[in-house]
Amino acid sequence: MRNDIDRQLDARQGRRMAAEGRMLDRLDILERRAEALIGELVRAGKPAFYINLRNGKTREGSRADLIGFLVRNRYV
Repeated sequence: MRNDIDRQLDARQGRRMAAEGRMLDRLDILERRAEALIGELVRAGKPAFYINLRNGKTREGSRADLIGFLVRNRYV
């Protein structure tokens, strides 16, 4: 009886780990696509990162913030 429960728990953990791996792979792909959409300007000798939005406006921020924005709002 105990052996059956252990097998079920091991199988469940294996499925969880596999799902997490697939999710991380998808996120990696989305982040690479988002990086391609980020532009860089130089202002006063410092880099400024930006993206062009669908409504014709631009958004500035750090590279990580812009990647998060693009993924969260499904631009990629």
